[in-house]
Amino acid sequence: MSESIALIIGGSGAAGHSAIDAIREYSSKTGQNWKIYSTTSGESQVQGSDKTIPLIKLEEPEEAVSNIQKFLNKENVKVDLLIYTPARGNLGYPVSETPDEDIIAAAKFCFDPMLDLEKKLNPRITVGYSAYYYLPHLLTFYGSLAFIKKKMEEWALQKPDSRKIIRAGTFFSQSVRGITIILQRLAKSSPHPDLQKLMEEQKASGKKFGDFFLDYIQSKENESFGKNFPGIPYRITEPNDLKIALLKILEGEKAPIVSLVGDWLWTEDKLPSMPEYLKKR
Repeated sequence: MSESIALIIGGSGAAGHSAIDAIREYSSKTGQNWKIYSTTSGESQVQGSDKTIPLIKLEEPEEAVSNIQKFLNKENVKVDLLIYTPARGNLGYPVSETPDEDIIAAAKFCFDPMLDLEKKLNPRITVGYSAYYYLPHLLTFYGSLAFIKKKMEEWALQKPDSRKIIRAGTFFSQSVRGITIILQRLAKSSPHPDLQKLMEEQKASGKKFGDFFLDYIQSKENESFGKNFPGIPYRITEPNDLKIALLKILEGEKAPIVSLVGDWLWTEDKLPSMPEYLKKR
């Protein structure tokens, strides 16, 4: 039986681990033999991967892509499935006030390497990860990442047969913890009314900022989507939900965007409505 090759960029994170689990489960269901390569910025082996590509520093995207290629060439493998999980950019300010230089800097880490790898490796399917960047509560503080997520979704819509996006609700991860810390620090001195209001709500709640923020996100997600899923209660998204979404893609989902929040899962084939300032850049 022929072997299929998956390459996961960022295999150590929550999304990367969920992707490994999805591929293993799909392999078990179908009997198809998959070999998983995962990158990491450090030197430790990525748990669940067959091979780890270490010391891949996306801060230097051209060098990172070159090093990935060299590793794969030595292995003499052709990538069938490329999964790109990294997300990092300036945030803690309204999306409407994002400077161009922040979008460019975020794209160099979160978006450009994915395009370069797709072009050079020519996988059958490339999967990226998005968020609900267009909803009012995220527009308050999501900064440059909103534009990157929109660009990723536009990219997927251009070639839906080979490009897919998993648009996921907020889930516990190192990234979310980092966002919470940054947001708390910046919001305290922010002149932006929406962020000032957020801090006022936090003080009134009597909760620590981290606890308040996750409760806040959950209430906004429920408010945004709960009406579409009567009888299915809201719960916060978990990495296992990302696994389910990727399984749906591996099993042949035609739509370019698989959206999920907890137990709620649906597909989309066009961009959501969003403010004009977000559409134009």
